[in-house]
Amino acid sequence: MTAPTSTDLRAPSRASGVADTDLSDTQNLPCILFIVDQLTELGGGERSLFEIAKGLPAFGYRSLIVTFRDNPAPAAYFLCDNITILPLASCFSFKALFTALQLRRIILREQVTVVHTFFESSDIFGAVVARISGVKHLISSRRDMGILRSSKHQIAYRLLAPLYSAVITVSDTVRDWHRQTDNIAEDKIKTIHNGLALDRLQPRQPAKTVRDQLGVACSSPLVTTISNINPWKGVDVFVSTAAIVLEQHPEAMFAVAGDWTDLDHLHALQAAASTLGIADRMLFLGRVDDIAALLLASDVFALLSRSEGMPNVVLEAMAAGLPVVATAVGGTPEVVVDGVTGYLVPNEDSEAAAEHIGQLISDPYLRARIGDAGITRIHNHFSLEKMIRSHVDLYDSLLARQSKEQP
Repeated sequence: MTAPTSTDLRAPSRASGVADTDLSDTQNLPCILFIVDQLTELGGGERSLFEIAKGLPAFGYRSLIVTFRDNPAPAAYFLCDNITILPLASCFSFKALFTALQLRRIILREQVTVVHTFFESSDIFGAVVARISGVKHLISSRRDMGILRSSKHQIAYRLLAPLYSAVITVSDTVRDWHRQTDNIAEDKIKTIHNGLALDRLQPRQPAKTVRDQLGVACSSPLVTTISNINPWKGVDVFVSTAAIVLEQHPEAMFAVAGDWTDLDHLHALQAAASTLGIADRMLFLGRVDDIAALLLASDVFALLSRSEGMPNVVLEAMAAGLPVVATAVGGTPEVVVDGVTGYLVPNEDSEAAAEHIGQLISDPYLRARIGDAGITRIHNHFSLEKMIRSHVDLYDSLLARQSKEQP
């Protein structure tokens, strides 16, 4: 392939929202390289990355994905078959130099025009390698409030801020935090909310089948949370909230779906449920593949995290018509309209969460009204098409600016 000219850098014009380009010859399209720390656990950030990458060919781009951790989850290969693994145990090791050389070869061979990074190692290590390799456009997606950062990360992010052409955040709250903490120029940072592929949220089995498998009677209200087992996800608050609700509604059941990423924390949660006398009403399900079916089998969704960026699970629950009770942290208040599509409660406040969950359990008409409002909000504001289009518009603007700057 010859080096791209200034006209090659621009994606084709899009009169109808879809690129007027021959999708059978994607090798000639401008290349977006996504770099992500890991794909062994597929959270909201990783799944959004796949959705963006899959949507790009229709808009005149091709994509590649590089990850720094071995053994991606099998589901990753169902979402994308173009994944390259470049192991990186530490950014400050001799092996990191070998990984950097491999990454540079990919960038040069594929004539990458934009590198788009997700999470700390990719944001820092990937950014430096991309710049050294001559990539002119570097984009970082910031999806949380720095909850996993070390002091080294904090320093590196501030030092490397000038390298980025743009920084995308998943909520305005996350944007404001990163702009101040990382010293990012106002004109370089923007919010693009997560979006859902609503037509793909189809359950593979009926709600009654799910309840039968879980041993939940049709008459028992089912309150569900979806969260990997980590301390900052507030599943311990969910357990204590369940104990309060069960005092007034002993027929209710509570389910926790999500990877058991911290087994010590899982055992502590199970012990807490036993101590509170609710172990028989609390289901720790682990990873659930058919999330849509679980949501449709549920009556109320709760997410009582201590920190969030923009929780995809709240979007999915609202799209399924569930009323949501969630902590008012991160970008969650930008999704849940308090009293309209659910209820927002203070962080760590089990009493407030239990009050709203109990109210929803007691009033099926309230559940239905709030659930319908949630469906409408997701359709109007959080579609997958809107999310992809916003990313494409950013890529277009960067490449158009480069074309104007070239002699």
